Amino acid sequence: MLLSAVIEISPLKQCVLPTSTGNYIHGLFFNLLRACDADLAIKLHEDNRAKPFTVSPLHGNFSPVARGHNGLDPDKKYWFRFTSLNEELSSKLMTFLSGSRGKTCVIGDNEMIIQDVILDSAGHSWAGSSAHKRLYDKYIIRQEGICKNISISFFTPTTFKQEDNYLLLPIPRILFHTTLEKWDTLSGISIDRKDFLSWLEENCMVSRYELKTRMWNFDKYKYAGFVGEVEFTDTSKSDSFYRALWNLLADYIFWSGVGAKTTMGMGIARRL
Repeated sequence: MLLSAVIEISPLKQCVLPTSTGNYIHGLFFNLLRACDADLAIKLHEDNRAKPFTVSPLHGNFSPVARGHNGLDPDKKYWFRFTSLNEELSSKLMTFLSGSRGKTCVIGDNEMIIQDVILDSAGHSWAGSSAHKRLYDKYIIRQEGICKNISISFFTPTTFKQEDNYLLLPIPRILFHTTLEKWDTLSGISIDRKDFLSWLEENCMVSRYELKTRMWNFDKYKYAGFVGEVEFTDTSKSDSFYRALWNLLADYIFWSGVGAKTTMGMGIARRL
C-alpha cells in the first residue's frame, strides 16, 4: 500500500522553529514509529537501501520573525505529512496515527497537539493512498490515462546526488531513472528497464519550466535545491511501453519523492 498521511498540529504555546523543519519531522517520525514498533524503527534507520518513506517539512500560515525562522501560534493549525511505500510500514503508520488525534507530540523542543490526521485526498490535496499494483495495472496493463505531456510541481527544494556533487536541475534521464530505481527496490513488481534510460535521453524533453533556487539549512549542513513547476514532453511519434512507464513514474512521485534527502523533507513533488 502506498500511503500519504497529512497530520495537522497546533503548538501548545507560541514558539519559533527554523524554516527548514524536515529534520525535526524526520525525528518525530522515528519517535512515533519506535513507540509502535521499535524493531521496525531500527530496521528502517539502519537500512542503507532506498528508504520506504518520506516526510515533509512543516507548512502553514507562519508569523513573521527573524530571517530563517518561522513563528507558530497556538490558535492556528499547521501541517506536515508522512508517506509510506510498503505494506508493513503503511500498516504501522495507520495503527499509530489512527488513535493520535488529541495527543501531543514534540517538534524540536516544542510540544504540539495533533488536531487531525487526514488519509484521503478529499480531506487534503497532499493525502491519499494507492498501491504499486494499482499504478502498474492502470498504465502498463490497461494503458489508461497516458499523456505525452506531464507537468510536475516540486513543492520543496529538490536536488540529485551525483557522486560527490548535487545537481540542481530537473534533467529527465536523472529524475525518472532514479524514480524507477526506487520503484524497483520497493514495489516488488519488476519492470523491463533495458532501454528506458536511452528512451529518456532521446525523447523526454523539458518543454516549459518556472523554477527558483532555495537553500535549506539542516543545522550543520546546507543544501540548495529547486522548487517550482516543470513540463516534460515525450517527443516520440507514437505511444509506447516507455511512455506508459514514464506516466506511471510521474504518478508514483507523489509518494516516493524525488532526488536526495526525501526522508528529511526535500524532494516533495507531485504530478499536476
